[in-house]
Amino acid sequence: MDELVSIIVTSYNHAEYLKQRMESLLKQTYSPVEIIVIDDCSTDESIIVLDKYVKRPNIEIIALDKNGGHANACNLGVALCKGKYVMFAECDDYNEPEHIEILMRSLLENKTTGAAYCRSNMVDSHGQIIGNDFQHREKSFKDLCSKDTLIPRDMMQKFFLISCVIPNMSAALIKKKYFNVVGGFDTQYKVCADWDFWGRIADHCDFFYISKTLNNFRRHPTTVENKFGFQIQSLEIFDILYKRFSGMHLNYLEKLKFRAAVCTVWGTQIKEHPVEWMKSFFSMWRQGSKYDAFIILNLILWVGKRCYEKTAKRLFITSV
Repeated sequence: MDELVSIIVTSYNHAEYLKQRMESLLKQTYSPVEIIVIDDCSTDESIIVLDKYVKRPNIEIIALDKNGGHANACNLGVALCKGKYVMFAECDDYNEPEHIEILMRSLLENKTTGAAYCRSNMVDSHGQIIGNDFQHREKSFKDLCSKDTLIPRDMMQKFFLISCVIPNMSAALIKKKYFNVVGGFDTQYKVCADWDFWGRIADHCDFFYISKTLNNFRRHPTTVENKFGFQIQSLEIFDILYKRFSGMHLNYLEKLKFRAAVCTVWGTQIKEHPVEWMKSFFSMWRQGSKYDAFIILNLILWVGKRCYEKTAKRLFITSV
């Protein structure tokens, strides 16, 4: 394997994690690689940390003088890179040493794939493992991806209607030609540009899933999702999912499953963000009703189902 891999590091105000991020890339067992860091006008000490790497021959650091957002930084990085294969490395995440080597091998061995990605640990701000992204996937995904497997594009399209099954950009390696085919990231999305991007990629190629955990996905209070808040994130998800839903030919059960998934995205936030959820209810309803006149009915049915499941579980535990 001697194909150049371009690693686009998108950096913004996470100086405390940058050294671990950069070192994990420099320790990769695969070569050759180039590392292009796009610092999106950080206001912390990120540039000071990055200055320590500026003399490395395979590292280029671009410091922007105006913040343009994550999607814009990704697009700029690809415009500057030379490799036929691209990884988007979030500045607050880190990889295992063999990560790129294993993903690259799967892409070369499976000619119909345009992207390969792996299972990820979720870690806290101190690097302690707090979960695994696989545990949150639906049953059909778990059944298929319990081991390394090819995911056909039509199946991946349907997975993306239910949830973002690539929840972290750092987990994936893609063929740059497919980035160019779809026109890169849509900069109108501030939080969920990755979900939209992967959905459009799935219109053109298969994916390969690596069941080994090779990526560490940081969860902390200053992530992009927390920065922009629940309402913006949820409205973007509505927009992305319903656009894809309207262009797909689904059977009756698949449509029901999709509507349940949308209401799950909306409804599960009641517990995590109760005040914001109530304040945003009518704007969420108006936005959702543009796509689905029955969204409130679907939400009520979803809440009723969850209440029934909790009651049934409580009664079962009490009777045992």
